[in-house]
Amino acid sequence: MKDSPSDWTAKLKLSQPTVVDDEIHFSAFGPGWGFCSFAVPVRVAIERLGAKDRSAPQLRLAFQLNRQRIIAVVAKGGVQDPGRRVMLSKI
Repeated sequence: MKDSPSDWTAKLKLSQPTVVDDEIHFSAFGPGWGFCSFAVPVRVAIERLGAKDRSAPQLRLAFQLNRQRIIAVVAKGGVQDPGRRVMLSKI
């Protein structure tokens, strides 16, 4: 039986975010799934996650405050190509 996205939200773990090249980078880990790399564009962090500006502290804060939303989006998208960073443009 396959797990539903709601089952994954409890199992997924996100790494601490880093801000690189106008993106928030992080990894997600799920048992039996492994690690996948993700990025959130700064524009999305400002428009959808509530970051007040492009500064690293604001972007990290927006990530932390929206961690559960991000987990839900990652879980819904499922396993992506583990060799490539997945861009999350719709959060």
